[in-house]
Amino acid sequence: MNQVFKVAPFLFALLICSLTPASAQDQTLRMPVISHPPSLGNPFMANGLPSALMWFALFDPLVRTNERGELEPALAVSWEAISSTRWRFKLRDGVAFSNGEIFDANAAVAVLRWLGSEDGKSQLVASEVQGISSVEVVDRLTLDIITRVPDAILPKRLTAVLMVAPDAWSVLGKDAFALTPSGTGPFYLTDWNKGGAAEVVAFAQSWRAPKIDRILFYQIPEETALIQALQSQQVDLTTTLSPDAASDLETMGFQTLVTPTAQVLAFAFNISATKIEALRDVRVRTALNLAVNRVAISNIALRGTQQPAGQPGTPLTFGYDPGLDAFSHDVARAKKLLEEAGYPDGFKITAEAVVAGNADASLVYQLVQQGLRDIGVEMELRSVVFSDWIRKYTTGTFESDLFSLAWNSEPYYDVVRPMEYYSCAKPVPFFCHEPLMPLLDQTGIVFDEEERRGRLQALSRAYREQVPAIFILEVSEIAVIADYVLNYRVRTRVPVYEELELER
Repeated sequence: MNQVFKVAPFLFALLICSLTPASAQDQTLRMPVISHPPSLGNPFMANGLPSALMWFALFDPLVRTNERGELEPALAVSWEAISSTRWRFKLRDGVAFSNGEIFDANAAVAVLRWLGSEDGKSQLVASEVQGISSVEVVDRLTLDIITRVPDAILPKRLTAVLMVAPDAWSVLGKDAFALTPSGTGPFYLTDWNKGGAAEVVAFAQSWRAPKIDRILFYQIPEETALIQALQSQQVDLTTTLSPDAASDLETMGFQTLVTPTAQVLAFAFNISATKIEALRDVRVRTALNLAVNRVAISNIALRGTQQPAGQPGTPLTFGYDPGLDAFSHDVARAKKLLEEAGYPDGFKITAEAVVAGNADASLVYQLVQQGLRDIGVEMELRSVVFSDWIRKYTTGTFESDLFSLAWNSEPYYDVVRPMEYYSCAKPVPFFCHEPLMPLLDQTGIVFDEEERRGRLQALSRAYREQVPAIFILEVSEIAVIADYVLNYRVRTRVPVYEELELER
């Protein structure tokens, strides 16, 4: 299998040698990342990791989620549904962007209107707010958002929309803005390549001003180099190590923290484009799920840090059904289903997967590949870099029969989010089962929380029956943290940078 990052070992050695341990007085956090955002400081072209590790240091949404997946104020301090299609947001006073622009209702409206423009619609994040018909300034710190149809979770959707300085965005354009971004977060960017790192410096006037002076984001995609950098105090923490590596470092005095997420690792069936007719048969898709030994993958390969999955959500996700178990490992039944469907000898398929960003992804995918082989299905696994993956996903140009696509309920921790992109609602759908659409649409008009939860759980069961993916594992994140890093916690899988302190 090809490696996602094919870099000669001496280049990693050169990178590590170029890093120097921090002095006792240095208040610089050295943060490794798999890659910098492919769109640099344009926060609308992707959603989630690895880009969010930088973007959440620079930008803020109107509403955000806490560690439990619950909504909490960010740039908006309160919100309410004035009617079934009108939401009113009260904004935080005294907030400025790092370039000096003032954040107010006009600024927020400008960002949301741009995402609804023809140019804005090309951005991935625009899909999160495509239901907005208009936005209005009520007063300096109040805006109304009007939706085309009732949308009970509009505030949740807005957790994906990071606020950019609108004048700079308008004058520079999205590409030039990406080089010199301005947000309201605790840091601002000074250099994309300072000694091999992207440098962000404390924005003291931020509404969430940090306690440290700066962060250096180093691109270190290879685990061996990352372990060496941690051991020599050339980086201070990471969230991308394997369970084995994390356990070894814990015995050396590092702190470790396993954090559940709202993401399910999966292979999506590319039903719209596949030439393998077998994959259009739900019995075949079920058989492929039964072939995977999730318990062995979890317990043996991942030290029990990731739990077997069998539905679109995780326990952190609103709409998760605790009564819906993961698919069992049943080779005999899988073979019987293939025979019933007319494929007793199996068939061949291709799959594209992003390996970087999950230290054990390669091993997990190979174990899935092995399970399929046990029932006569040969899966050719091709690695793809994230920038190529996001382009193919956005344009619907995957040519493989399956591709890696997590059921990702982040950043708003509601299972409707991955359900929408595993549906006919996606602009270029890869899985479209029309009978699911009325059920999906109905979840948006229910404002009673418990009634909506019940509908989403029923929809989770309906998705499970249609088997749009090979569900693999409920993702947990393992952070390894140097003992001099204090107050570490995560919000939406990103360190809460403004609370971190360093006592070297």
